[in-house]
Amino acid sequence: MKVGLLAYDGCTPSMIAGVLDILSFANDRYQANKKEDLFDISIITETGQPANGFSKFPIQAQRSIKTKSEFDLIYIPGFVGDLESIIIQQKKLIDWVKKQYQKGVTLAAACNGNFLLAETGALDKRKATTHWSLVNTFKQRYKKITVEPEKIVIDNGPVLSAAGVTAYFNLAISLVERYGSKELALASAKVFLVDSGRKIQTPYQMFHVTKNHGDEEVIQVQEWLEANYTKIVTLEKMTQVCNLTKKTLTRRFKKVTGDSPMSYLQKLRVENAKRMLESKKVAFNEITWRVGYNDISSFHKVFKSETGLTPIEYRSKFSLV
Repeated sequence: MKVGLLAYDGCTPSMIAGVLDILSFANDRYQANKKEDLFDISIITETGQPANGFSKFPIQAQRSIKTKSEFDLIYIPGFVGDLESIIIQQKKLIDWVKKQYQKGVTLAAACNGNFLLAETGALDKRKATTHWSLVNTFKQRYKKITVEPEKIVIDNGPVLSAAGVTAYFNLAISLVERYGSKELALASAKVFLVDSGRKIQTPYQMFHVTKNHGDEEVIQVQEWLEANYTKIVTLEKMTQVCNLTKKTLTRRFKKVTGDSPMSYLQKLRVENAKRMLESKKVAFNEITWRVGYNDISSFHKVFKSETGLTPIEYRSKFSLV
């Protein structure tokens, strides 16, 4: 397998080095048995000159996009920086990747590298994921793509999409399994301490409160909910805060936050429950009451639905005490 790892100004170096390390380790193991490499790996930049990752350290390249070399797989890492600026700056790289895809090359991306992958059109009418904090932006920008934000890796066959940041580890293990074997993938996962059973990124999500949308009435309701989520809250009480009808409030709230008012309240309660599970030795029964629920069983179901974990599993994984 001829693999090209893209590097570009602003990219995240670890997302290249991590994939390179796992594929190289798989090569060593594969070569010991088969007497040949499984992967022929090159780092590619637009000009063949080093790329400056966001940490300002140069990333050496073996190829430029003018190379005559043929590839079986091209991988796009994520970046740190302004999305629009990166897309504009990397237009030549994106166009080159698009041509590779049209020639039958398999494409893969991780984290916000999925935005660059989406710009090629290769994800149209396919499924994709990205970092949990970028899901709404991704959905709004790419209407032809079905976003499954909870997934760690989505394998569409000719296109693979991995979730946020360290999901590149899981992507690399998936590639080792696809082109090598399950046994080789398992060995690689064990050596690099990769949780190959990690299928969702839901437990890592944080409820991101957006208030820079400019709708003052909705902001009033958001701030009221933050101060009163521990109490009995109804949609009717919310309308009294902003002097809007239920229908108007629901429509405007959903438009600017992405959630209905009641869904927003539920996420607010779950997020506060998560913080208490992380930092306090408090029983879940008490946490349930503290965040405004009376029915422990009901909130238990809500919590698992939102996080993908039971409260006990969440505390075990993320407790700071």
